Amino acid sequence: MKKLFGFLILMLFAFSVVSAIEISEEHKGNVLIRDMESSVDFTLNVGGAESGFYNVYTLSDVVIAPADTFIVSEPDFERNFTILPTENLNIEGYYTFTYTLNHRDVEKYDKKFTVKVMNLADAIEIGSDSIDPTSGKVKFYIQNKENFSLENISGKFSSVLFDVEETFDLSPMGTTWIDVDVDEEKLKITKAGTYIIDGEIETLGGTKVANGKLYLGEKKGITTKETKAGFLIRSNTISKINVGNVAETVEIEDRKNIFSRLFSTFSIEPTSVERKGFVVDYSWTGRIDPTEDFTVEIRTNYIFPFLIIILAGLIIVGFKRYTESRIEVTKSVSHIKTKNREFALKVKVSVRAKKGVENLSLIDKIPGMVKVYKKFGIIKPDKFDVDNRRLQWNLGDLRAGEERILTYIIYSRVGVMGKFSLPAALAVFEKEGKLHEVDSNTVFFLSDQVKTA
Repeated sequence: MKKLFGFLILMLFAFSVVSAIEISEEHKGNVLIRDMESSVDFTLNVGGAESGFYNVYTLSDVVIAPADTFIVSEPDFERNFTILPTENLNIEGYYTFTYTLNHRDVEKYDKKFTVKVMNLADAIEIGSDSIDPTSGKVKFYIQNKENFSLENISGKFSSVLFDVEETFDLSPMGTTWIDVDVDEEKLKITKAGTYIIDGEIETLGGTKVANGKLYLGEKKGITTKETKAGFLIRSNTISKINVGNVAETVEIEDRKNIFSRLFSTFSIEPTSVERKGFVVDYSWTGRIDPTEDFTVEIRTNYIFPFLIIILAGLIIVGFKRYTESRIEVTKSVSHIKTKNREFALKVKVSVRAKKGVENLSLIDKIPGMVKVYKKFGIIKPDKFDVDNRRLQWNLGDLRAGEERILTYIIYSRVGVMGKFSLPAALAVFEKEGKLHEVDSNTVFFLSDQVKTA
């Protein structure tokens, strides 16, 4: 017995030591660009490690390098790793995978890491500022909208004014500018406006298309940004952003059905509201200067209708159960005083027939910590199952409107503190040859009594 107890103590100590290890990562970015030589660098910080041989690996669609085994001699250490995509990583968006810090032949620790997998065309923006038609030069940019870096990217760019091939680098959240010499005469005769820049980027998976806009003369442009969030309280924020250099009049539109409109609020009152059958169209109009935005937040609160539906359902179910139930069983409890100041409760169970029933029996369970006082009320129980601690009354047939009241006393020589709960009583009866069961309510007694005997 002593050996077994010592072994359990040893196991608990070993488990507490193993569980004390802390693992975290530090990384500047988490973006992987498909079909490019893209990677994510991170530093693994470990605290409370045991000495030994370790390695880090993953069984997902990415590779963690280096995969070599390394020696840990201090409890706290850090180590740099690189995440590389494999050919099997064919998704776009957020990808969460599990990696394992493996204490060789001792313990394995699993952690989650999330990377953002994107196409290069979605991660960059190609555009230009307003071009002076008299300058004889065109300058456009390639902006990295994400936190990653790539080097020696080859691409072809063409528009109404130029065709050019360039090799460039992308720094995290950085912008690369490309200067292009153009025919001055062609520049002069080209009308002011917005033109498409057709970009073709060379990747490991072939040529990928990434287009942008070239602004000649006046720089005009409105960017629309829409953000949706929430489930029961849905928020839809729509912004019109003036990325040009002249004032613009913008319009925001939204549509609601006749139900959702009742629970919707707006950050700005609509300019116009038009009802079409079962839908309502809202529109907002505003004029914004350069770099300004016109934003409308639309909030639809579905909590109230959701609660109304649930409440209505509960009422319907409760009413149905109440109307279909043939008997009603109500249980109550009250505290009584004894000569020896023992803890004692009087339990009262009322059984009322709403419709006629046959062979009615009532069963009530006694909590384990109390005893039953052997003197009962007017109607004594027909059976007291000591082993299962159950009282049973065989009440026979009841006509509609008849009621039976059953009482008994429970007591305990040990004081009770706090909440003392009693289980629900169970009524069993027959009707038209079928057995039916009905539970009473559950009751409890709040006591601040201290042990008195």
